[in-house]
Amino acid sequence: MASTWLDFWQRENEFDESMSTNFNYFLERVEMHIPLSKNHRVLDIGSGPGNLEDAWHDRVAEMHGLDISKRYNEIARARHAGSPTVCFHDLDPDDYLNFGPVANRQFDVIIVMSVVQYYRNLSEVEQLLQAIKRVAAPDARALICDLMVGESFLSDVWGILKRSLLQGKLVATLKLLVRLRFSHYHTVRKENGFLIIPESEWLAMCERVGLKARFIDEPLTLQQERRNLLINF
Repeated sequence: MASTWLDFWQRENEFDESMSTNFNYFLERVEMHIPLSKNHRVLDIGSGPGNLEDAWHDRVAEMHGLDISKRYNEIARARHAGSPTVCFHDLDPDDYLNFGPVANRQFDVIIVMSVVQYYRNLSEVEQLLQAIKRVAAPDARALICDLMVGESFLSDVWGILKRSLLQGKLVATLKLLVRLRFSHYHTVRKENGFLIIPESEWLAMCERVGLKARFIDEPLTLQQERRNLLINF
């Protein structure tokens, strides 16, 4: 049965248990580029089960998560039922670049973590950049993370394995990769692939939208072959 990435994230999947490992690696490094303040308002695009909110909810003024997965949003809302400054909003799977739930707000920090590779085309990514620009406060920073910029899926996997070895998590990573190979994920990846955008095209899109952007030199996630784009407003 044909399926899309949108369908994949609506159901239980192999990343539910492993997602936090990559996120913890990211959290150890992100504040070198995004210093936090108690006055900051944070937008988390593709918030999943709320890992970023778990880490930052008591360190900033407010946080808003956006996700197409009602399942993830239900998990995240349950985790933060006692946090009045944390909100999770459902995005319409058929109109997921419409950020209507937060259209009248401005944010000091905007995080897009491991999301863009599941978009369908460059036009959608440019719409994302425009949407970020509309909700960014003066002097805001946006970080679009875990970007696939190369042509080889195998090199991406090899990068994950090398970093996992250095982190002492090689066995767990190998188990996850085997599970993915024989799961619904493998079928969806074969049918839909990933959106791969070269660095030069990212910078060109940012220039067209009127954004000041640069790639961060050091890796921020376990996927060492992937890149991270910092936008300053």
